[in-house]
Amino acid sequence: MASIKEIAALHAIKGKDRIELAVIDGWSVIVKKNEFRVGDKCVYCEIDSVLPEKPEFEFLRNKNFRIKTMKMGGVISQGICFPLSILPESEYKVGDDVTDIVGVKQYESTMDKEQKSLSETQLDSKKYPKWLMRSKWFRKLVRRYDKRGSKAFPAFVHKTDETRIQNIPFILKEKQPFVATEKIDGQSGTFCLERHKSKIPFVKDKFEYMVCSRNLRLFNKDNSSYWSVSDRYDIEKVLRKLIGNFDWIAIQGECIAPNVQGNKYKVKIPDLYVFNIITPEGRMSSLNAKNICEANGLKFVPIIDTSYILPDTVDKVLEYAHGKSTLGSTLREGIVFRSQDGKVSFKAVDPLFLIKYDE
Repeated sequence: MASIKEIAALHAIKGKDRIELAVIDGWSVIVKKNEFRVGDKCVYCEIDSVLPEKPEFEFLRNKNFRIKTMKMGGVISQGICFPLSILPESEYKVGDDVTDIVGVKQYESTMDKEQKSLSETQLDSKKYPKWLMRSKWFRKLVRRYDKRGSKAFPAFVHKTDETRIQNIPFILKEKQPFVATEKIDGQSGTFCLERHKSKIPFVKDKFEYMVCSRNLRLFNKDNSSYWSVSDRYDIEKVLRKLIGNFDWIAIQGECIAPNVQGNKYKVKIPDLYVFNIITPEGRMSSLNAKNICEANGLKFVPIIDTSYILPDTVDKVLEYAHGKSTLGSTLREGIVFRSQDGKVSFKAVDPLFLIKYDE
């Protein structure tokens, strides 16, 4: 969330004498005029960083110390940067991660807090003494040593998280065709089937089905959107059909529901839009995954373009990310780009979407 970056360029902001616009990788950030020069190193904190309550960050108190996308003087600013003087004296090089040194935490959305409460509810079902479960330290101890807690998220599959285009502007040199899909604003979920091979001849293998939120495995069936869509689409049955000779297979998708992210898509019941099908061989291409989903009664995220060629600037990519959602009368959150083979992947989140919904 916080790292050492280099000021790549500085631009004047029309009508503003005290601030200017700094370019850091693919990010545009408002800074105090004359605080930095092109080529200077700085501490850059990404959007959704939450800074510690320290005197040097007191000016952020009215924002709850959270860094968000903002618009000022007609320009969009994403992130915040500080001189290296906020760090302990040392030799820092571009790319160094200083998140822990600064004390930055990632913003926890309501969604993530709900996921944590689900986990704690499941731990309660073990019937530990209620007076002990009221203590945060005991809940952490249980999660650490409880047999289920040790397998909280399947280790064989990566959690859903795409790199932002602003962090990898060098990708713009890749002029290969990309598949562009709509980034849906919901809750990302993972649904897995793992094979447990029989050690006894002529005895069939057993399979373990797992339903997970973005960070946690949901061991107990509940009324969450994850289990709701699992039942609605009979995902376990689909995975059993698709696993073949693989040791495991996973489907990842975005869950939308009436109580999720303000229900921007105005759905009446939980729904799922798949964006990944993964096996030990890797992630399937978007086009293959879409065909498999449709053949098995699953919805795939809307495909915007099957052969998108990246432009030369991050700004142009962000302009492309801006648009109306194909799922309803709302802005789309952005675009996810995948190479034709599915191996290269990144996202462009529309800054205007973030400003509109204060995210």
